[in-house]
Amino acid sequence: MRPDLSTLRSRFRGVIVTPSDPWYEGARVLFNTRIRTRPAILCRCGDTDDVVEAVRFARDVGLPVSIRGGGHHACGFSLVDGGLVVDTGSMRGVGFDPLAATAVAEAGCGWRDLDRVTYVDVATTGEAGLPHGYAGPGGDCPTVRNAGYSLGGGYGLLGRRFGLGCDHILEAEMVDADGRVLRAAEDENPDLLWALRGAGGGSFGVVIRLKYRLDAVPKTVIGGLIAWPIEQAEAVFRAYRDLYVGREDDRLSLYLLLTTDPYPDGEKVVVVYGLYVGPPSDAEAQLAPIRSLGQPLYNTFGPTSYYDLQQSLGEEIIYGLQSKWRGGYFRDDGFDDDAFTHIVDWFRRIPSGYSMARFDLLGGGAIARVPADATAFVHRASLFYISIISLWERDRETEANIAWVDGLAAALRPFLTGEVYQNYADEDLADWSAAYYGANYPRLQQVKARYDPTDFFHHGQSIRLPTTAAMPGIMMPS
Repeated sequence: MRPDLSTLRSRFRGVIVTPSDPWYEGARVLFNTRIRTRPAILCRCGDTDDVVEAVRFARDVGLPVSIRGGGHHACGFSLVDGGLVVDTGSMRGVGFDPLAATAVAEAGCGWRDLDRVTYVDVATTGEAGLPHGYAGPGGDCPTVRNAGYSLGGGYGLLGRRFGLGCDHILEAEMVDADGRVLRAAEDENPDLLWALRGAGGGSFGVVIRLKYRLDAVPKTVIGGLIAWPIEQAEAVFRAYRDLYVGREDDRLSLYLLLTTDPYPDGEKVVVVYGLYVGPPSDAEAQLAPIRSLGQPLYNTFGPTSYYDLQQSLGEEIIYGLQSKWRGGYFRDDGFDDDAFTHIVDWFRRIPSGYSMARFDLLGGGAIARVPADATAFVHRASLFYISIISLWERDRETEANIAWVDGLAAALRPFLTGEVYQNYADEDLADWSAAYYGANYPRLQQVKARYDPTDFFHHGQSIRLPTTAAMPGIMMPS
């Protein structure tokens, strides 16, 4: 029996979409269109009150819920079959305090929304004579929202210099299963703040607003990208590894990508992109080991702004294709020539020109200076991460693309630690709690028991309630 929506509609200021609406099919599209989940109700919330009403309605009528921001969850857990989707993607308000170097962002904001206010406006107007703007360590995909990104960790070009997205969270506002708005900060619900810094992906409640500390980023940085033919990939990999292993200086942040360049004729390429956050006069010496390598197809490194560099990235990440992600953190001795050979060999055989292998630069610098138990995010030591991403258009291509992802993942297993970045969720993980959260998982279960004791917010890889035996003194719900 369909729930009666009349009461919810009378109180809800956003948009409610059901299967009877002509725009339903478009409304349920995710980044990964391999996900065919069909919710009963999508509540596109316009403000905090809408979130409260949606949560209370779902609780009262007994509907399962999911939380959607940008719709990028690799396994599709932002939708729920036959349930209610609390969609915060339209909540995009930004507040900026330049004196405190902080920003408050609603859950639907993308990083470009924030940077336009905190970096571009300040850097362009030169407010108070500042030689810089402010930015958080956002990612380079334009359709990812700040909340999901930073609650799950948050790697970005500024991460090595300034820390992860989750490390910048000062406060969070969250709607719990009873529809209460909770504040999580060092002086209020600090255990919830600890959990949200790295494990906040829909396990405890609906995060509606985050307060971030910001970093001063120069008006001018040296940034860009360099591309080489795939034949030079292994040499580029070695130079990239040698540039970072044992490196103390955290101002040079370069990422690595194997992709297909659509211009001029779909050539497979290896790309290094990023920036140097330091005096521009020092950048040439820092970049020399990469810029002098081989015979590049093109090299765009030069003076730019952080915002313009971010605007130029992410075109290869296309919303609305079918996809599958696998990946993992390399062992300290695993990012080696044997691994490079496997990666390049498998990439030459990609069944889809949209597919890619992406490498995030992780440990060292500010990321590693935070203890592994200081936040829920445990992956502080590993230096390199690979994301094996297959993207394709048609159903008939599915089998070949999944086989390619799984095959490369299996080939790389001896080189990886077994840990996996929770923002790049893997539906095939047998022990996902250990892979995502390691030794921090039991503490996360305690936070779950306190803030969501009925497990109202759950999905296939949400934090599980602890057993009564594991939690002396806590009465578990029947």
